[in-house]
Amino acid sequence: MKLFACTRCGNILHFENTSCERCGCAVGFHVPTLELMTLIPHDRGEGLAEWSHPEGNAWTLCRNHSQGVCNWLVDASSASGLCMACELNRYIPNIDSIEKREGWRSLEFAKHRLVYSLLRLKLPVQSKIHAPSSGMVFDFIDTNQVVPADAEHRTGHADGQITITLDEADPVRREQTRVEMGERYRTLLGHLRHEVGHYYWDLLIYPHSERLNRFRSLFGDESFPYAHAIQTYYQQGAPDGWNQSFVTRYASSHPWEDWAETWAHYLHLVDLMEMGSSLGMSLSPPLDREDGGLSMAADLNPYVEMDMEAFLRKAQALAYGANSLNRCMGLPDLYPFLLTPVVKEKMSFVHQVIREQVS
Repeated sequence: MKLFACTRCGNILHFENTSCERCGCAVGFHVPTLELMTLIPHDRGEGLAEWSHPEGNAWTLCRNHSQGVCNWLVDASSASGLCMACELNRYIPNIDSIEKREGWRSLEFAKHRLVYSLLRLKLPVQSKIHAPSSGMVFDFIDTNQVVPADAEHRTGHADGQITITLDEADPVRREQTRVEMGERYRTLLGHLRHEVGHYYWDLLIYPHSERLNRFRSLFGDESFPYAHAIQTYYQQGAPDGWNQSFVTRYASSHPWEDWAETWAHYLHLVDLMEMGSSLGMSLSPPLDREDGGLSMAADLNPYVEMDMEAFLRKAQALAYGANSLNRCMGLPDLYPFLLTPVVKEKMSFVHQVIREQVS
């Protein structure tokens, strides 16, 4: 993620902003340019963007803007009135209370950030509405309501169907689950990045024999019975020394989960580096030895072909700085993970697969 600027007055904007706090203009996210655009009244109605394609297409805010969950623009001629991120939804909770509405809002904010990253990486983002066999859908399920027969009851992925339960949007319940599961990190955005990793494994790895062989050499044989592996993990935990080969404990449970966790952490660091670059961040601690590895400038574009060794070194240094600041506020580390040579090799593979896909 990065910072944006109001195209009218130049004020800094954040990704979720719906208006500029300086000049008061409404703003909306424009997918073709991946930028926030200033909106003004248009001849065909309120809330349309002044900017248009050379063909003259006008843009209006997504229909879900009225629910306070979306600030993306959609072509004014759209039949659904939904932006491409909201079109990915299949089920949403019954928002009959403030708590459920706020939960859905949190889910949507996280999903929109995820979709932004996928678009920046130039990965295919398709709804099953338009691509039934290869697209994806999101089911945001309230397990306290009647769950649709074709939906899952818990967070997970199956054949492009990504399910996140509304409980995950409750920070208290999510923290309770994090502690019970012995996890160091648990967020909505983290869940979405993990589950979409399974989707892209099906799309980018499984159909390609050469990639599949490379995957197996790094992550292991995914044909090992999944249910048995997961049951064993929950009964026995991660193996001794797991952190030398896996980015998280859960990654050690099965090659599919190792891929999904590594994919998620690749997205974490890419997002961190983009924001660090947007902020013009650099680190040069006076106590850092010449070989300490903390001196860095966030000057890499993580969405293009790049030196992965340099990227990971800079991202680790940036995370170290953020961890140090969090500790000053009595907060847990922002990124409490160790990137060993094996984990870095796996992340490099994720990067290679993405670059191969878009090249």
